[in-house]
Amino acid sequence: MESSESSGCPINPLKRKLGTMMSDTSNCQQPTPYVFQFVFRYQLDVFKVAMMRNTIAYFDSGSGKTMMAVMIIKEVALALRKQLSEKKLIIFLAPTRNLVEQHFDDFKENTDLLVDFYHGSKVMDIDGKKVDEWDSAVWEHEINKNQVMVMTPKIFLDALRNAFMNIEMMCLLIIDECHYASGNHPYVSIMKEFYFKSVSKPKVFGMTASLVTKKGVSSTGNSEAQITALERTTKRKELHGTIPIQAVCGTWGDKLDDVDFYAYTISFVCSLIDVKYSSFVLLLESKLDDDVANLEMKLYLVSKFVNCKVSSCVKLHLNAEQVAKGKCFQELFFNGIFSKLYVGSKHSKEPRDFLLETDQKLWTSSYMYLLLPLESIDPFKIGWKLIDSCVSAIEFIKKSSVLSVKKLSVDPIIKDPESTRIIHFANKPVSKDDVANVVVLAIHTGKIYTVHEVLQDETAHSSFDGNSKKFSSFENYFKQKYEINLKYPGQNMLLLKQSHRAHNLLVDFNGEGILHGKKIKAESCKVNTGRQRYYARLPPELLFIIDARLDVVKSIYLLPSLMHRLESLMLASQLREEITGHMTDIHVSSSLILEAITTLRCNESFSMERLELLGDSVLKYAVSCDLYLRYPNKHEGQLSSARSCQVCNSTLYDLGIGCRLQNYIRDIAFDPTRWTAPGQLPLRLYPCDHGVETLEVPIDAKYQTDEPKFLTGKRCDRGHRWLGSKSISDCVEALVGAYFVAGGLTGALHCMKWLGINCELDPSRVNEAIQIASLHTYSPKLDVLRSLESKLGYEFVVKGLLLEAITHASNQEQGVGYCYERLEFLGDSVLDLLITRHLFNKHLDIDPGELTDLRSASVNNENFAYVAVRRNLHPYLQYRSGDLQTQISDYVKFAATSSTDTNSLQTKKSPKALGDLVESITGAVLLDTQLNFDEVWRIFEPLLTPIVTPEKLELPPLRELLEFCDSKGYFIKTACRSQGDAVIAELSLQLEDALLVAEGTGPTRKIARGQAALKLLSQLQNQGQDNKDGEISNKNIKGSDTTRSKITHFDPQPAVSTFIVDECLMNNESDSKVEIPVLKSINTKKGGPRSTLYELCRKMQWPMPILTSSEQKSKTQIEIGEGVDKRTAFNSFESLISLTIPNYGVIELTGDPRADKKSSFDSAALLMLYELQRLGKLKIG
Repeated sequence: MESSESSGCPINPLKRKLGTMMSDTSNCQQPTPYVFQFVFRYQLDVFKVAMMRNTIAYFDSGSGKTMMAVMIIKEVALALRKQLSEKKLIIFLAPTRNLVEQHFDDFKENTDLLVDFYHGSKVMDIDGKKVDEWDSAVWEHEINKNQVMVMTPKIFLDALRNAFMNIEMMCLLIIDECHYASGNHPYVSIMKEFYFKSVSKPKVFGMTASLVTKKGVSSTGNSEAQITALERTTKRKELHGTIPIQAVCGTWGDKLDDVDFYAYTISFVCSLIDVKYSSFVLLLESKLDDDVANLEMKLYLVSKFVNCKVSSCVKLHLNAEQVAKGKCFQELFFNGIFSKLYVGSKHSKEPRDFLLETDQKLWTSSYMYLLLPLESIDPFKIGWKLIDSCVSAIEFIKKSSVLSVKKLSVDPIIKDPESTRIIHFANKPVSKDDVANVVVLAIHTGKIYTVHEVLQDETAHSSFDGNSKKFSSFENYFKQKYEINLKYPGQNMLLLKQSHRAHNLLVDFNGEGILHGKKIKAESCKVNTGRQRYYARLPPELLFIIDARLDVVKSIYLLPSLMHRLESLMLASQLREEITGHMTDIHVSSSLILEAITTLRCNESFSMERLELLGDSVLKYAVSCDLYLRYPNKHEGQLSSARSCQVCNSTLYDLGIGCRLQNYIRDIAFDPTRWTAPGQLPLRLYPCDHGVETLEVPIDAKYQTDEPKFLTGKRCDRGHRWLGSKSISDCVEALVGAYFVAGGLTGALHCMKWLGINCELDPSRVNEAIQIASLHTYSPKLDVLRSLESKLGYEFVVKGLLLEAITHASNQEQGVGYCYERLEFLGDSVLDLLITRHLFNKHLDIDPGELTDLRSASVNNENFAYVAVRRNLHPYLQYRSGDLQTQISDYVKFAATSSTDTNSLQTKKSPKALGDLVESITGAVLLDTQLNFDEVWRIFEPLLTPIVTPEKLELPPLRELLEFCDSKGYFIKTACRSQGDAVIAELSLQLEDALLVAEGTGPTRKIARGQAALKLLSQLQNQGQDNKDGEISNKNIKGSDTTRSKITHFDPQPAVSTFIVDECLMNNESDSKVEIPVLKSINTKKGGPRSTLYELCRKMQWPMPILTSSEQKSKTQIEIGEGVDKRTAFNSFESLISLTIPNYGVIELTGDPRADKKSSFDSAALLMLYELQRLGKLKIG
């Protein structure tokens, strides 16, 4: 059977046609008579489709997969011979050594092409080197001599990564057993890292006899979803829109009428007693839900935090004049501080226009509210004095723009400014003693400042010290640049604190808070507590005094972060209303809904990951119960397959799209520079270039991409953004988890029903299942059952359920038509949910990744098998299998001797039946208690105790080793080979001055690598490396800080033994020749030099380089970069790079100044590559 669509159906546009290489398919060469005596019709149908486009073909075992591959290979080879163009290879991939050799024999026998095979155990005839040890010359020889290369995907992936081969040199890629293309399998890496990034792609033909690696697929009825999953081997990005927040919509913006508002007071209390902030009132046309309207949160500043409180107040009536004045205040203050009040080019000779006199539309009905200051004395009274002052300032500037500044004042010029203590501002004179902390508006620029001090020795006559030499004085500067004739040039200038952009105050960047349940790493949250303040100097007569307190301005800087959180909660409340409707018995807080729609990319103190983990278990449990009760005659494999289809990511994605969840998901960190208040002009425009006129984006293939250049999260001005498709399925799980937390299983089932997952846990079906089990004859086993009940601490109402739970499939006595497999299916899901819920509720402050590790360590067959042995449940298993008896006996002995060594238990494979026994008994108890999973937990918690805690968590050895190496920038090299029925894994780890090598043996690659990793961890401890807390002991490390020096201090010609490649070091062949890596070229685009250097380090097993940057700021613009990259800016970045080469030393150098941090990293990395070339460590070109 072929999985592609028939010729009458539209072709998937994502699938490639063969193109010009196969332009003439009508003259297909027939298979040679001595090879194929006949060909089935279905094989010809598949052959025709495969010649037209990329496809995946599903064949039952024995249906002629190999014949199909031979036919396609011969046809493609024939087309190549006709073209007489450059040589192209045919690559055939098979996942195991035996399959590689088998297909090699088939192709050798049935084609006249030059064929060879490659897997980890193949040894070169000349020098005895294995494939893993081949260099570029050997690979070039193999490529030149062959037309068809049959190999394992791991060998092919390594050859691609080492640039021994590339996708462009191939015309056909056949993937056998392509159902393995999921997760981190090499098939996936080949497609993601090389195929999809290639310009010239070969034709792809996938073959499989099993569309899934899971249990229970016995027909093609389940194939459609699995084929879709196989074709999606990259993380697809999709264009989606956003949904308007109904609570901030308003109809009063363009009306000159009275308005009734719902008022919500906003107060701020600083952690420092002497720091004061002003209160504000938020005026909305809509009423907020109580849990949104009464909010308490913290905002984090550099050296303090501010407690914010939002409280619901009474309805407030404003007349038309008050509404207009409130709008004026908002327009003036928010544009004056965060945006601009004058529009037009600064470099144009034409005068710029005052924003509030233009036709610029600043208010829209979809985003409309007022934020007004409150009086300090009466916190429930609006500060109309300040608001009236803002209205006066606007009228003053409008009048100035008509009359010009020089005609405004008729007062005589002060000849002796020292003779008076009065300072003349644009709107009124003020005593020098009263100007400190006065809030002013610069009438020529529209910027808002606060007065810091009076400059006693400086007037407008003083020399101008800006970045231009053409102005002799400040007076001359304002005359030439703004055509302003100062009337009081002799009075003292004022030193002003400049307004600045808002900052993200939602995250504690001082490292004292929690980020996603985990302490923020120090290096990711450094804050310059000594931030340099920037001041401006202006003549007082160009400043309009606003009757505002300094604490009002300080509070305005807090509002963007506060309103972002408040608007997010409004959005969550809106989604809650859609899901829950008018139900009063289920209440989920808006903050919990917000958590469920917030991805990790938002860098908040919360994310959906914890709820997603819980929701995954809830979905699995609910669907398992529904399937078990709905289909009493289906076996465990069929139930597992059906469950997988219902809870897989593709299904959840479709459900989420159907409910428009994509419009609610928050997927990018708060950017204060893009936040605007109603009435505020955006500082920067992000025009939409997606070709979509509406807020929502249609579900269409043209709005989907795998291109990395499209960044997820960033929105255009229409609210469109690229979103990872998996985020939608994750959000579905998180919402189910949120409703489970708030409303238990009832709440979760309600949410699932809204999503479109109908799981009816009908009590009548439970009774039917119990009735069936009650028919089992248990009298001969009654003593066994009672003994087991005493161990469990629970007496079954229906003994037949317990009998079924302990009956293995091998124990099919006469008349016995049942075994534990269906109950195992049910128990697996309930144990998953119960343990996940326990971990979720008990460990509230741990990282979601650590919570996942705890669940993985607790919910697995190995752990349950150990529970069965520890609680002595295994003697009750009813089975008739000599092999199983031997396996159980061996494991019981091993567990008894390794009870205190968790790592040893992880490297020993347990009999699956032991873990199944615990799961099936759990399923039996669940049914016997009428699906009361709280009662199940009461019974099984003592049996499962001790449940792993973060302090006692033992990661699998290989995982622990990889995490340690990742934290230190080390690379591990892995090689596996077969020896009889065993697999031998060799891991090598290069430290600064030592190469550690360890071997492990086991029946599978996983176990063998785990044993090798365990030995390497032991060696690391002996080397003084503590893999538990990430600290390094310098006792045995020569490359410590005391030996570091600049590159000029190093010997450019060290001993030859320093450069021996890893294989030579492993075999102690210290006299071998140096193998110097060669780079054809360096990608100089952004990120290219860093990627090149990182890949070099990985290949040579050098520790990752360390990059640190520093920022230099200037009051005047400076030139940065060279050539086309040359630009001017007020700040620049320089990066120091440090690279440790084992047994050699540390190379340090500083890159050139660049305009941004990442470009400075690239500059340093590029210089390091050229320095390595100078030292003879690298060849370029």
